[in-house]
Amino acid sequence: MVAAGLAGSALAQTTALDCVPPPVPTADLPRDVLEEYRDELGLEFSNYFTEAQRYLQCLQRAEETARQDIDAALEAYARLQALHPDKKPIQE
Repeated sequence: MVAAGLAGSALAQTTALDCVPPPVPTADLPRDVLEEYRDELGLEFSNYFTEAQRYLQCLQRAEETARQDIDAALEAYARLQALHPDKKPIQE
């Protein structure tokens, strides 16, 4: 129940599982193909860079979620320890 309470705080937040990296385009093609499809390949790279920026932003939001979850767990742990300050800290 306690773990569910901690996990519930992040349900509406971003996690690393929400972040999907875009496929990396390639220009490792024969020269004649590169010349013929230059514009299309340029657009593919442009789209990749836009999606890569979104991916990095997603990872930043996921990091913030993880930090909030860790902070909440630390606070809960501190409250638990405060119940019996004379006892040894709980460890595995």
